[in-house]
Amino acid sequence: MGGTNLALETSDGVTLRYDDEGEGRPVVFSSGFQAQGAHFVWQRDALVQAGYRVIRYDHRCHGRSDSPEHGQRMSRLALDLGELLTALDLHDVVLVGHSMGVSVSLAYFSLAVDPWDRITAFVAVDQSPKIVNDEEWQWGIRGITEQNVFDAAHFRFEWFDNGREPAVPDYVKELIDSIEPSWATFPFDKARRLLIDHLVADWRDVVPRIPVPTLVITGRHTPFYELDGMRWFADTVPNGRLSVFEQSGHDPYLNEYQEFNTQLLEFIAQH
Repeated sequence: MGGTNLALETSDGVTLRYDDEGEGRPVVFSSGFQAQGAHFVWQRDALVQAGYRVIRYDHRCHGRSDSPEHGQRMSRLALDLGELLTALDLHDVVLVGHSMGVSVSLAYFSLAVDPWDRITAFVAVDQSPKIVNDEEWQWGIRGITEQNVFDAAHFRFEWFDNGREPAVPDYVKELIDSIEPSWATFPFDKARRLLIDHLVADWRDVVPRIPVPTLVITGRHTPFYELDGMRWFADTVPNGRLSVFEQSGHDPYLNEYQEFNTQLLEFIAQH
């Protein structure tokens, strides 16, 4: 049965909150670090109106979900995603990840026994499969290296170039300000270990093994990643393609939500 603010108790005793709205083929949204399912409200509106079922969930330590001390790692978030898909008995799923939600998805692909029994299309929004730059990889987050990654996790220096990010439209500010709990109250004390685990992970070996159609999306002005890295992602997936949003940075699903929804609906219809 669908509804809003529903509860799933995970196998390690954590309550995750999610919204399950609409009917038809399921589209599941996995949000980024500090974000939550509520940020995908404009995608919810468009997809439900088009005849799809939309599941937006909050990671542990995010949004309305519990914020436990334990389980603050990517593998546990991947298991959480798997348990949600299993509990709702979802198949033929379009999985949409943004930022860290992409990494959660890649972790799920890597750890699940048969993720493709449930996932039949994937959308990855502005996330490199490897964040730390080194001698052989320069397409992680600008400025993060093996030498400073732990300083980055503690925000001891500014490792994102917000000067690249276009001004946030007023309608996006209004949406973000309306969502509770807010980014300002995010429990960094508990989520720090999750951020560290996210920053040091390397999912590059997973990308070429994704067998389902994959749409990689980025913003022309993202403060985090080089376009060549996003192109690598799209080219390395066997059935991938890249879409660049010219007026957006890290969040094209917000800044250009109408065009984003148009492309998302077209991609789903094609696959």
